[in-house]
Amino acid sequence: MPTISRIAAVTTVTAGVVISTAAVSPAHAEATATPAFVAYHAASAGRQTTYARTLKKQGYHPITVNVSAGGRYAAVWVKGSSPAWAIYQGMSGPGYQSRFNEFAKKGYQPISVSATGSGSGAVFAAVFEKKSGKHFARHGLTARQFASVNQKAASTGYTLSSVDVYGSAASPRYVGVWTANTGGGWYYTYGKTAKQHEAEVAKRLRQGFRPTQVAVGPDGTYAAVWRKDGLRSWAHYIEMSSSGYQKRFDQQRARGLYPVQVNSESGRYAAVFVKT
Repeated sequence: MPTISRIAAVTTVTAGVVISTAAVSPAHAEATATPAFVAYHAASAGRQTTYARTLKKQGYHPITVNVSAGGRYAAVWVKGSSPAWAIYQGMSGPGYQSRFNEFAKKGYQPISVSATGSGSGAVFAAVFEKKSGKHFARHGLTARQFASVNQKAASTGYTLSSVDVYGSAASPRYVGVWTANTGGGWYYTYGKTAKQHEAEVAKRLRQGFRPTQVAVGPDGTYAAVWRKDGLRSWAHYIEMSSSGYQKRFDQQRARGLYPVQVNSESGRYAAVFVKT
């Protein structure tokens, strides 16, 4: 169902600041002024709906969304002009496919897709934007299928622009969006333990790559997208608790960085920050 379908007003949002009215824990609300953005995490489905409705009225648009076990949501919203957009939550796999088909006909494409759970109980969330450009999306992919799709995408001029891992520890599934590569090398990794992912960071940095998308799997492993885009001011963290993410957020905000991607599963958080 769309997150803008209903509102139970308990929060006021102004100038990029989330102001608690005794309904939002400070540990789950973050803010800054430049650029004006709002980031939240560990929000219930109801709270996510309220945020979406309120933030839309205040002129914000979502750039990333994540749903994790227990129906908890994280997202980042930025204030300012943007293409037409829509955000949906609580979708089943077929429901997500239906929304994808519906919005593709209207000229929209997904910019952020997330999922949690397995089988018919999997839950999806997505942000769609009205924009041109070649793209395709897949979900329900096994690790082998995910690798195959990435290899074909790279050979035909596409890049992985959104990724998440869901399913179960014994049988993870991948959901992704691939868009036309407008320049710059890219790479992907998946099924990496925290230690292996950290080693990958060191390796890719030496090659000029940085992580742009990181997803936590139900088995605690990580999938990531790496791009050689020349960006110098950025930060990336994994293996964070909810409070740990909040701490990193505060530290990076003080340095002038804000999150452009947040992902969580089973209490583990990963995030990518860039310079404002």
